[in-house]
Amino acid sequence: MIECRNLGKTYGTVEAVSDISLGIEEHEFLSILGPSGCGKSTLLRLIAGLEVPSKGQVFLHGEEISGKKIILPPERRKFGMIFQDFALFPHLSVKDNVAYGATGSKSEKQQRVKELLELVSLPHLAAKMPHQISGGEQQRIAVARALAPKPRLILMDEPFSNLDYQLRQQLRRDIREILKHEGVATVLVTHDQVEAITFSDRMLLMQQGMLVQEGTPADIYQHPQTIWASSFVGEANHLLVEWQSNSLKTPLGELNVPAEIGRNARILMVRPEDFILESAADGQSNGTVKTVDFSGSVQTVGVELKSGDSIQVSGSPHLLWNPEDTVKITAQRYLCFNSSGIRLNGFPE
Repeated sequence: MIECRNLGKTYGTVEAVSDISLGIEEHEFLSILGPSGCGKSTLLRLIAGLEVPSKGQVFLHGEEISGKKIILPPERRKFGMIFQDFALFPHLSVKDNVAYGATGSKSEKQQRVKELLELVSLPHLAAKMPHQISGGEQQRIAVARALAPKPRLILMDEPFSNLDYQLRQQLRRDIREILKHEGVATVLVTHDQVEAITFSDRMLLMQQGMLVQEGTPADIYQHPQTIWASSFVGEANHLLVEWQSNSLKTPLGELNVPAEIGRNARILMVRPEDFILESAADGQSNGTVKTVDFSGSVQTVGVELKSGDSIQVSGSPHLLWNPEDTVKITAQRYLCFNSSGIRLNGFPE
């Protein structure tokens, strides 16, 4: 539905978006994830038509809508936008806020407002003013208003960042269900990895204006292309390694990897959940438990290896560890990276 070709945006000497190409399918949920200042909101504004690209083009169903100038203005693109500050009209009631974007006859607008208020489970607030309802309720109304004109695409810029943690989790699930019910394609901009992973069908990972990696949330988590990506999406342990005598010497012990991988490997990345932790006598151990963080469903254990490296291991809370327990730790899955931080391969595949 949407195609961006070699899209770029420069402000003076600052290149906010650099040569990004991407596509958005009908009904797809896409998240754009990255740290603050990486250009993700600028990319969203380029898609919306709120910014003119410095280079590249945006296409809608194969027709150019942005290039060296805005060919199709934002108000004619049939895109809905939802912001972190909700942007409700303070002088209009809840039902009038929703009705603002609706089209058709008076009775058709009233019917659309009724449908949407029921969809967001807030018909009882129709007569309320925005300041009389909670932040979570305001965000639901903002979603209803964005859906009122039956948009072909919803663009969301950090929509949950002003809400507390528990409300953010619940609202994220609810709004995803609402948007899926309406069948509208959605782009979510966020710096929150959990938000991006749980909300979207596909993710774009950005750093310093550039597209670092794209794929499903599971693919980016399990197969990060760079050391930076491995740390930004999920927790990661990084250990220095060296190829010697046809094996990879690591702080965990020797690993058998193909020579074409091992010779170039300089960093081993292991997710906390990919370690196996076993009790061992001091002579058989390769580490000592230093910290134990019990958080209910998960236990995170900090281990100091005999090499001096510190790692984090997560696992079942049923086998409890204590500081100074001697342990044998092995990695059941790991990724190898070269000196430039580029992934070489993962084991076992």
